[in-house]
Amino acid sequence: MSLSDARKNLPKILKEISETGGRVVITVNGQPKATLINSEELESLEETADVLSIPGAKDSVLKGLEEAKKEKGVSLSEIE
Repeated sequence: MSLSDARKNLPKILKEISETGGRVVITVNGQPKATLINSEELESLEETADVLSIPGAKDSVLKGLEEAKKEKGVSLSEIE
């Protein structure tokens, strides 16, 4: 969406984003310059970045996903 269109429709865009969790890319001269996202989505992205910044976290998550696909690992009921 062009910057001029975003300016004209900002209240509508903000309502849509807050209700749907969608994203709107703002362009200048046809080039993407910024993205508007729901504040909850931003918080989620920041939390994910924090977790993945922990050394070894990404590898652990990927390993866990692979184990879950193969139905390996420990169930929650076994932990409690």
